[in-house]
Amino acid sequence: MQKQPVKIIFFMLLLWVVTLACNTVNNGIFPTPTYISIAPLPVTAQPSPTIDPSLPPRWIEYERALSSVLLGPIGNTVPDLESDHGLCEWIFMGGKGEQIYAWAECENDEGTATSAPVVIFLGEDGHIKAVVMPDEGWGNIEELFPAPVVEMIYSNPFNAKAAMEHIRLRRADPSIPPIIVLEGGTLP
Repeated sequence: MQKQPVKIIFFMLLLWVVTLACNTVNNGIFPTPTYISIAPLPVTAQPSPTIDPSLPPRWIEYERALSSVLLGPIGNTVPDLESDHGLCEWIFMGGKGEQIYAWAECENDEGTATSAPVVIFLGEDGHIKAVVMPDEGWGNIEELFPAPVVEMIYSNPFNAKAAMEHIRLRRADPSIPPIIVLEGGTLP
């Protein structure tokens, strides 16, 4: 008799989790996967993996990769992840396999800035292996991005003005992370 209320509560919890997952889809294009693990009670929490404190936060890898390619020599696609080349703000527009589609704006200390959609290629280890921008004039944009992302690019979802304002704030206070980090965005 007592199992019936437990089943109802379990079903309602499951329904609530699924509803939350459905409401967090990124514009319906390439949704961020939500992994839900349901285990019978009692649940024993697994110990969290040890994080190497000597490694920088994940967003720094993205910023270094984006800035080294967007602000580096024309045609460079291999990011320098060891040094800082400038500050960046970016948004994710989707992904497919080991490819992440983003729009980034980066500025170096001299004030040189670049804003462009990019494809970020992740290696099997999950680290960034390459960043590719469209050719000047965006002649190869349909080759780099799937059709739904091309539509997003042409609708210009990136707020470059807000990005530059935030970059200037970060220059004045280096403890401020990028907007995507402040907003709690997940980094693939």
